[in-house]
Parts: sequence; C-alpha cells; structure tokens
Amino acid sequence: MEFNKGFNSDFDEKKPFDSVNIEPASQQSSNRRSFTTIAGLLLIVAGILGIFNWIQFFLLDAITIESFIDISQIQVINPSITYEQLLGFLQTCAIIGIIISVFPILGGLLAIKKKLYYITIATSIIGLFSIGIMFSSSILSLIGLVLLILSRQNFQ
Repeated sequence: MEFNKGFNSDFDEKKPFDSVNIEPASQQSSNRRSFTTIAGLLLIVAGILGIFNWIQFFLLDAITIESFIDISQIQVINPSITYEQLLGFLQTCAIIGIIISVFPILGGLLAIKKKLYYITIATSIIGLFSIGIMFSSSILSLIGLVLLILSRQNFQ
C-alpha cells in the first residue's frame, strides 16, 4: 500500500536558485584589490588639494589680509598685534599645513603599491588634518582610510 501515490510534494523536486545572485570568490577579491587603488588615488588627490590650499595661505601679503580681516577685533585680545604678525602666523600655519599635506601623497603611493599597511593607515589619518579647500582633503582622506581598512588583506 503506497501512501504517497498521487501526492506531489514540493520537497521532492530540486529547483535551481533563480533569484539568488552569488558572486564568485574571485570577483569579490578583485573588488577588494581595487579598493587599495581607489584609496591610493583619493589620498593623492587629497594631498594635492591640501598643498594647493596651504600655498594660497602662504602667498598672502599684508594688503590682502587687511582687506579680508578686521584687525581691531583681534586687537581687543592683544592690542599690540599688527598685520605683519598676523601674516607671519598664517604663513607658519601654511608651512605646517604643506608638510601635513605631503603625508597623504606618500600614503597614496604606498596604497597603490600595496606595501606597509600600518604606515599607509597612519598617513591617511594624518591626511584628515590637511583640511584642503572646504575640507575636501579631509573628506577624501576619510574615504581613503575606510577603503584601506576594508582591504587590509591585500597588503604585503
């Protein structure tokens, strides 16, 4: 006596997975490898934008500062400050900014070569302080940092 005669069960049939889209492992690893290249390019662009921004500050002169900054507000805090002293302060900040902006370029080159992971991460973190035009360098360095963290296994 057959109990299942004429009974069609869905469990007995083997259906292919039509709706499941699984990427092959080789495709996933190639995406991770491209993360390092993208991160490297973003860091290089961040460094160049940062250097461009700080060079503009370095090339300011006292007359330009007079047209943009009202020194009387600063003289409330320190009455003896002059435009030349303010210019010297801005140029000192610009030199420090230019030096900081070199680090993301170095990190970008290391990321493209996929070497020295921890130094690349450190240069990307330093790149967060390069500021750039409207914080563009900091944002690009942050995106590069996230991509580097995601692609750690690709470094030698």
